[in-house]
Amino acid sequence: MEISATQVKDLREKTGLGMMICKQALIEANGDMALAIENLRKQGQMTAAKRADKAAKEGKVSIVSDDKAAIVYEVNSETDFVARNDDFIAFIDTLGKVLLANKPVDHAAALKLSDASIGGVSVEARVTELVAKIGEKITFRRYKKMEGDPAKEKVFTYLHGAGKIGVLVKIAAASPEALKSPALAELGKDLAMQIAAESPIAVDASGIPEEVIAKEKEIYRSQAETSGKPEKIWDKMVEGKLAKFYEASALVNQKFIRDTEKTVKDRVAETSKVVGAEVAPVGFIRLELGAEE
Repeated sequence: MEISATQVKDLREKTGLGMMICKQALIEANGDMALAIENLRKQGQMTAAKRADKAAKEGKVSIVSDDKAAIVYEVNSETDFVARNDDFIAFIDTLGKVLLANKPVDHAAALKLSDASIGGVSVEARVTELVAKIGEKITFRRYKKMEGDPAKEKVFTYLHGAGKIGVLVKIAAASPEALKSPALAELGKDLAMQIAAESPIAVDASGIPEEVIAKEKEIYRSQAETSGKPEKIWDKMVEGKLAKFYEASALVNQKFIRDTEKTVKDRVAETSKVVGAEVAPVGFIRLELGAEE
């Protein structure tokens, strides 16, 4: 199969590996980018797994919220130059107001929204108009909404890097008073920043999809079998790598970024003690500009 220079360049950007290694990986995977990345991980050549889900997209991630819901959404452009365009920025701001006023159920419904503030046309049509005016591809790419029961839950938000990463995190509390406490607000800020920085997969290990765990086990097994170590320790090698995976991928298991002597679980327990009621993160959404889902 003929592998293009563009494919090799894309894989190199996602993995940080050399051109020849990337080309060979794509040849062996018949041009399948995801399979090439997986094979490179199995071979132990690619350790920076977090880079593997990046795509070359510019634009901005934004957040809007009220007392009923928080919304994080992403609008992309081809270049950073257009991402700073006044019309592009104005559209993102207006779109946020429309989304918050209507709170559509999903991205498909969001595209169909219409409002006088966008000329009385649908969001999708307004994007098309903007493309014609600016002369560059623009997409309203992602939309996520998080709501909580105001009697026992609160959603906190965090926007990092002027629109590079947006986080929504929902925290449950055993008492209404705890929801209003400054200590819980501080915890919400800390957890949102933690999620932005460390990109967990789930709140705890039980929330990590089984297929993700199975794939990691397969990769670790392959690494063990080609490590040159005795076969009798392969299972322990896999278990050790899996334990580190859980530590890195489950929010409550991660080392707390503001004090690495404790875990996020420890940080949550501290707040529970301060507010006099049990509190716990129950969900989060993290959008990173240009990242694939």
